[in-house]
Amino acid sequence: MAIVSCGQTAEAKKAVLVCHYGSSNDDTRSRTIDLITSDIAVAMDGYEVREAYISPVVRRSMAARNLHIDSPTDALLRLRADGYDTVYVQSTTLIDGAETAEVRLACERTGAFFSKIKCGEPLCYSPCDCEALVSILAEEPCGKGEAVVYAGHGNMLPSTATYCMLDYMLAAKGHDNYHVSTIEGYPSARCTVGELRRNKNVRRVKLVPLLLVCGNHTKGDIAVDFAGELSAEGYETETVMRGLAENAAVRALYVNKVRRLTGEHQ
Repeated sequence: MAIVSCGQTAEAKKAVLVCHYGSSNDDTRSRTIDLITSDIAVAMDGYEVREAYISPVVRRSMAARNLHIDSPTDALLRLRADGYDTVYVQSTTLIDGAETAEVRLACERTGAFFSKIKCGEPLCYSPCDCEALVSILAEEPCGKGEAVVYAGHGNMLPSTATYCMLDYMLAAKGHDNYHVSTIEGYPSARCTVGELRRNKNVRRVKLVPLLLVCGNHTKGDIAVDFAGELSAEGYETETVMRGLAENAAVRALYVNKVRRLTGEHQ
């Protein structure tokens, strides 16, 4: 299990558990979710900071290489066995979907073992959260005759509406050539093509992953499938091979989430 030491004494009983979906790619992980955990550890001096992976597929893949990392439930039980009675749990999920629900369930399963356990919100939970992310998304360079399309994962749950909120906020703030779409939810690529057609000057589309890590979804679903749909409509495409968590400003949003969760406002 990955553990980040925060220089606390053996008597300290406060911990932060950071729950990522996970990534089995060492290079990708080191440039994205590992940095989120490290940034939180630096900010939360005096707390033990540990991490867990939500995805059983990723955990099994890592285990096959003799790299063990706990599930959220196992990580919480390990913290209790190590004497921690106050735990703050923060997932790095983007929206309030199935993975966020898994983290909440882990907290419910183990809550009776702690004096205090508190579960945080995903990155885009409230309109204020979305506005904070939109201000970062709008910083992506967009040239003349170009549009920027952020492609998120999406789902078939009500929370896919979060992507619609992000898309609307970009337009409401005057960023007409910036769009948010999904690969498995709404707005779909087809919907986004309809939006792009409104601007006859756009001939080139920059696809940017709205995903923490640049992994299989980016390399396949975005760079091949999504880009293919756009190409079929006559657009020149470029896929940016970069995860959101490579951006320090995005990582800072998670640090602030943890500070609010623990009451350690700065």
